[in-house]
Amino acid sequence: MDQRQENYKEVIIDWIYNLKYILSVYLNNKNVPQGHPIYILGHRIDIDDYDIEDRINKIKQLVQETIWITYRRNYPPLYQSNYISDTGWGCMLRVGQMAMAQMLKKHLKNHGDKRDEDYDNILLAFADNDSQENKEFIEFQNSQDKQKGHNFICPFSIQKIAYLAKKEFNLDPGEWYRPNYILFLLELLHNNIPIRASENLKLSVFNDSCLFLDQLMNRMFEAKFETDKDLEEQLEKTQLIGKNSLAIFVLTRIGLDEPNQKYLKILDEIMELPYFQGIVGGTPKRAFFILGKINDHYLYLDPHYVQEAENKDQIIENKMFNRTSYSCKNIHLLNQKNVDTSMGLSFYIRNQSELLQFWRSMKQIKQSSDDFFIFLSDSAPEYVDYSSQLEESSNRLNDDDVVILQ
Repeated sequence: MDQRQENYKEVIIDWIYNLKYILSVYLNNKNVPQGHPIYILGHRIDIDDYDIEDRINKIKQLVQETIWITYRRNYPPLYQSNYISDTGWGCMLRVGQMAMAQMLKKHLKNHGDKRDEDYDNILLAFADNDSQENKEFIEFQNSQDKQKGHNFICPFSIQKIAYLAKKEFNLDPGEWYRPNYILFLLELLHNNIPIRASENLKLSVFNDSCLFLDQLMNRMFEAKFETDKDLEEQLEKTQLIGKNSLAIFVLTRIGLDEPNQKYLKILDEIMELPYFQGIVGGTPKRAFFILGKINDHYLYLDPHYVQEAENKDQIIENKMFNRTSYSCKNIHLLNQKNVDTSMGLSFYIRNQSELLQFWRSMKQIKQSSDDFFIFLSDSAPEYVDYSSQLEESSNRLNDDDVVILQ
């Protein structure tokens, strides 16, 4: 299908979303809560309550350093559709992309001093239009021989995600993504066609509020661990050599129709861990990438801002401009009580030592509260297979306040 431009109805919808975004920015920047420390993406920041300007500037700096991915318009029509924009339906998809970008950014910091080059490679991985590469990707997916492998510069483009969503879930462009859908697709893409220098980052998605140590160890060491042995004791052994770092997503719920107050306190403890790398979540009608917390508020990146699509060549040729469009200068805050109960918690584990400390930290949180909402076990039951299992999760994270016209 040939490229087309947005019609006037689509332009009006984009304008409405951007107006709502600007109003949200204005209100949030006027109401930055007091209280410290601030916890954001595994970091603790202590800021003087009395210096409000300093607090705002420090928060903005932290937000700007996180890759921001939003609605885009005027890219080539998505697979088997007339959609040239994800305005109004792609918020969860974009939040998933942000969570994946954060994992890559965190991981690539461990590889040499080529920070600028790594950053540009991450942006390229999420280009909205990957042109000829997407055709090669579809041919690769339909190939009988995938053992040869293939190098893709833009493995997480909306083009590839839309193709796989149709193939795996019969999900058409314009339909909302559940958190488990987008995380499964990202896991599939990354573990099969990782970008350069991220080959030793293994992504695992856990459903049903469960987390199993043996599965984490299997991915890190690329070895099968016997379930009848003390796995923590094995982790302490120095002769073990971890081949991979881990990107972990745990799909969970913190209540039914509204958040359980006891669960919110536990979530605060989880967000204070140095391994915490954000939440794929939001409110009942809107998906956000939650970065951290300030007192009883969550700090987040909002994908509900419409920008012009950027293809692979534009990102390569105009790096500074693209860095601006992937960097948010605004503060967005969400009161805890308004968060959606369905979410995906993310953690980055660099090595064997961090895995041991992460596991023990989670067990400690569990031991201190009878209301811990994540099931921890040294070994997964034989019937659990997260490579194929996709249970239903909340479908309330969508933008049903605006009608999409195509």
